[in-house]
Amino acid sequence: MDALFQDLRYAVRSLLRQPSFALTAVLTLALDIGAATAIFSVVNAVLLRPLPFERADRVVAVTSYWTEEGRRGLNVSAPDFHDWKAQSRSFSALASYSGGETSVTAGNSSGYAVAYVTAPEFFDALGLRPALGRTLSAEDHTPGSPLAAVITDAYWRRQFDASLTALGSTLRFHDRSFTIVGVLEHDARYPGRADIYGPSWIWPETESRSAHNYRAVGRLADGVTLEQAREEMTAIALRIQELHPETNEGKLNMVVPLQEIVVGDARPMLLILLGAVGLVLLIACANVANLLLARASGRAREMVVRSAVGAGRWRLMRQLLTESAALGLAGGLLGAWLARLGVLALVAFAPPGLPRASEIQVDHAALAFAIATALAASVLFGLAPALQISRVTLADGIRQGGKGSSLGAATGWARSVFVVVQVAMTVVLVMGAALLGRSLAALSAVDMGIQLDRLLVLRTEFPVASFEEAPRATAFYRDLIADLRTMPGVESAGAVTGLPTAPRSNGGYAIEGQPPPGSLVRMPQAVLTVTTPDYFRTMGIPVRSGRDFSDRDRDGSEFVAIINESLARASFPNEDPLGRRIQCGLDTLEFMTIVGVVADVRTSGPAVLPRPEIYMPYEQHPGPATALNIVVRTQAPDPLALAHPLRRRITAMHADVPVHATTMEAMLERATATPRFRTLLLVLFAGVALLLALGGVYGVMAYTVSQRVPE
Repeated sequence: MDALFQDLRYAVRSLLRQPSFALTAVLTLALDIGAATAIFSVVNAVLLRPLPFERADRVVAVTSYWTEEGRRGLNVSAPDFHDWKAQSRSFSALASYSGGETSVTAGNSSGYAVAYVTAPEFFDALGLRPALGRTLSAEDHTPGSPLAAVITDAYWRRQFDASLTALGSTLRFHDRSFTIVGVLEHDARYPGRADIYGPSWIWPETESRSAHNYRAVGRLADGVTLEQAREEMTAIALRIQELHPETNEGKLNMVVPLQEIVVGDARPMLLILLGAVGLVLLIACANVANLLLARASGRAREMVVRSAVGAGRWRLMRQLLTESAALGLAGGLLGAWLARLGVLALVAFAPPGLPRASEIQVDHAALAFAIATALAASVLFGLAPALQISRVTLADGIRQGGKGSSLGAATGWARSVFVVVQVAMTVVLVMGAALLGRSLAALSAVDMGIQLDRLLVLRTEFPVASFEEAPRATAFYRDLIADLRTMPGVESAGAVTGLPTAPRSNGGYAIEGQPPPGSLVRMPQAVLTVTTPDYFRTMGIPVRSGRDFSDRDRDGSEFVAIINESLARASFPNEDPLGRRIQCGLDTLEFMTIVGVVADVRTSGPAVLPRPEIYMPYEQHPGPATALNIVVRTQAPDPLALAHPLRRRITAMHADVPVHATTMEAMLERATATPRFRTLLLVLFAGVALLLALGGVYGVMAYTVSQRVPE
């Protein structure tokens, strides 16, 4: 142990005698170890760390699975769920839930929050525990009981400033008043953006097996494995198929760890980034190894003297590896500090859909990773120089600096090898970044099918307690949009349930006079959208044939619909669809007369081709139209300049209608945030790698020139 400390003291003194070398090596390592640790912190929080639930490995999601399409559907129907719950024995708790972002009034302020209505066993299935108060009880789930709500720690801090007076306070959403009875533990929430939980009895269940409006979570019973649960649930799904072939043919289910659902599509992106930063770290190690080899040429006499006084080759290697370890640990400690800054930057610029972003931090696991990476890097960049310089001979020591010696030739050869490795790995990174950059450029150039400029979006929701009250919302939006069209600076205005790039309703459809598909799974699928008149003109969507909706298309008049070109091509390949009748079952099974065909819009974002879409007038479908996105084409180039006066006008008409203003261009930017984030990071890593490789090439060329000065 004393010998090790002696080596360490000598290593520090040796490095301090050449501060420029030591500083260059430490900074190179610190930057790359810091970047690697920051990316690892994200990977650890999102992929590796268990969910913040009690015995999280026992918590699963139960989803639908469509065998003919090979597609997993996260949503389930209420009748299917009740059959699962009644017939399964694999779960100690199984619960359904539904919900999403909605308007919430807390005290005197209205805004948007993510609220879910849950089945009685929801908190037991997840293992969620309250930090304050209690969770929902069996009495709370009794229809007609006083309405209770549980809020998350994040919402408690955001809305109530972490005040204990939140317990007993009133929240109003879905046009009902709820009393807050509990606050969950920190970071203990699911889904990831949840703010509020209420009892599911406030909304009547949809009895159709084709209406997949719920999601399901469960906790495996003690002694039950994941495979056993899957086998049992598959058997139940097959029994349901036999009893209900018209809706469940080809529909099974899947039991998957909940963490797999939470992580979603983030896994490939994070692993790519971790691999990229690993390559940069290897390039940095090669660069530091080059620096050590250059330094070795001037230490030949020192090694000869140490060898002459009795130091063996292993003793020399130990000393040199100790110096490398000192460099690595210094770089690791500085890199861990830089990783904290890197994590803050990553979280700040991360795409909105990154799961578990609030849990990302440089914790003990990240610090251990930084130290382990530093030690591993020390071996990587220190071993080759140590092997080379420990072979020094007396003849090498006699020659000044090793010039013309076997040591000089060996180190020169090794440095060339390291440069070749650096350049090869850099080419891999640069090519990968270039390909992603080209893909991002192509994505940005895609025509969405709408005119993005001067388009203001106002997200609103009219509070109703039930679908029976939906006509109140229809009347509100009718008056509101007519009023907005008269305001100065407004060129046109309309409204829609789901905007391009945002979540949309989907469902099967049937054409009158065409053979029925036989079962739900074989029905053609379409995006189902409810709009107001003038929506297409405001969005810049051309009407190819027929007409737009008008004020005549209201409750009591003939049901009408407009389809897009994709649906027309798919269902009416050799005929005019105008006048034909279509049925979709969004909120009614009435057939609708097709009165128009409009151009395609990429509803799922620029990376997804247009899908068949059915548009319906909002006054004939008041149930889905209680929450509308108002779109305004402004005369001024900056649409947000009108946001404040329009918000004031809406609030004056109904104080409990929250308004969130944005632009269509901003929504598209959010839709492409993930590929843009991934590409920018890879470009950054490739740039760093390129600089390191250029430095390595410069070092080898400078060394080669210095060796040929006598010539």
